[in-house]
Amino acid sequence: MKTNETCKKLYSRRTVLKTGVAALAATAIAPCFPAKAFASKETVRIMGVSTCAIQDWSSFEKDTGLKMEFKGINSDPGLYVQEVVANEAGEDYDLFIFDGGIEDRLGASGHFSKIDTSALKMWNEVSDDVKSSPLLQGADGTQYGAPIVFNADSFGYNTDLVKDAEPLSWGTVFENEAFLGKVAIEDTWLTTLPNAALYLIGKGKKITDPANMTPEEVKMVVDFLIERKKAGQFRAFWHSYEESVDLLGNGEVAIEQCWEPVTKQLQREGKNIRYASAREGYSKWMIGAYVPSQAKGERLARAYKTIDWFLGGRYGALMAVQQGYATANPLASLKFASENGMSKEEIKAIEFNIQKVKEKMALPMYWQNSSPKHIKVIESEWQRFKQA
Repeated sequence: MKTNETCKKLYSRRTVLKTGVAALAATAIAPCFPAKAFASKETVRIMGVSTCAIQDWSSFEKDTGLKMEFKGINSDPGLYVQEVVANEAGEDYDLFIFDGGIEDRLGASGHFSKIDTSALKMWNEVSDDVKSSPLLQGADGTQYGAPIVFNADSFGYNTDLVKDAEPLSWGTVFENEAFLGKVAIEDTWLTTLPNAALYLIGKGKKITDPANMTPEEVKMVVDFLIERKKAGQFRAFWHSYEESVDLLGNGEVAIEQCWEPVTKQLQREGKNIRYASAREGYSKWMIGAYVPSQAKGERLARAYKTIDWFLGGRYGALMAVQQGYATANPLASLKFASENGMSKEEIKAIEFNIQKVKEKMALPMYWQNSSPKHIKVIESEWQRFKQA
């Protein structure tokens, strides 16, 4: 049986983007997360992106009467397909929590069930703009996902070194002569190429959609990145959350294209790190809850009870404080915090998220797209950049 560490190497985002999702889905190999009999009808089993987990599930267990068994995995569309299709994870888990957009592959194919919104007590409290996101619905409008967390990603930076006033340009990451060799970027085309495209759009280049570029547009972006790579702009290409924390936290880099929880963790450690407001726009994403088609009866009831908890105020309050992520019902989060004696600092974090949704998520560019029209060209161009 493969260990989780071995599986991370086999199914990292980088591997998926190099080999293609279809090839991985068709490969019959031993499961990375082995099948396991359900312990009891009081336990809900979830396979989900690690950053959606809270630090202590005791409040969930108190509120719902269910025990939580959460299997954290990397944010990786190829890994989702591998586990759901080849390894039949739906036989063993009541609920999946994956990046939105994956329903285009796994919903219509019958691996996810349509969400029965009438079974969710909290559904009507979620705004129409959030629950109708294209990252939760199939191409035909079928509601396969329920919103869990979402965010507008940018980059972190050391405020002792970067003194510029916000909002900052993406040029801070990609074209910054003052910090040559002190910048880290994520080792995936999924975010790095569109973020570089945002910067070039700000400079007047014509790119219609950073997340769905034409072959000509992506070639232009990669030509620019190769030029910056040869100039010595980039110190490192990070692959995991832990690696990104270390690079920015130990001072190896001063600027890093990263996830917001990286900066939250470093702030808790007393580091002078800030998550940037970006002038040109953000990498916007949403993670949803998906019900495996195999979940029936008691399993299905557990799944819906759990989704309702995620849509409530306690989870939203905890996510805002621990990860800096927005959730589907931010007003309920603020109400929960006020009524349950959370600190002024914690309430401020929730209020900040509400404002972030209004300001950052409202910008037109761009929603992450793991299946752009010209994906083969994009993958090839990304390799050209990596090999330059």
